[in-house]
Amino acid sequence: MKSIIVLLGLLVWAGCDKSDIEISSEVVDTPARIVSNLAVDGCEWHFEIANADSSTITTYVPTVSSEPKVKTLVPKYGTEDAYSFIDVNIKYRLTNQKRTITCGFGHKSEVTAIEIDEIQRLE
Repeated sequence: MKSIIVLLGLLVWAGCDKSDIEISSEVVDTPARIVSNLAVDGCEWHFEIANADSSTITTYVPTVSSEPKVKTLVPKYGTEDAYSFIDVNIKYRLTNQKRTITCGFGHKSEVTAIEIDEIQRLE
């Protein structure tokens, strides 16, 4: 009887898992910039991607599972003491997930998270 209760408990717990992140199958390959400019009233670490004519810049952040790929390329990624503009090329997929980043004057901004497949520094 005890094992049945434990088994049912595990099934209920597994059913409540909130990993509902949807990742697009379309891979986008584009130049981007990793930016950390919170120190000058900008926003903490994020990606900036310009459209084809550079008239619009879209801000993204990596998913939690993609952050290690970015951190491998940029060891200071995620730290508060870095002011950076790093040009990269990324292959990514859009997700339905939003993440909050901190910007100047305590402002919070909700940004779309992207799943990073590949990232390379541009020289």
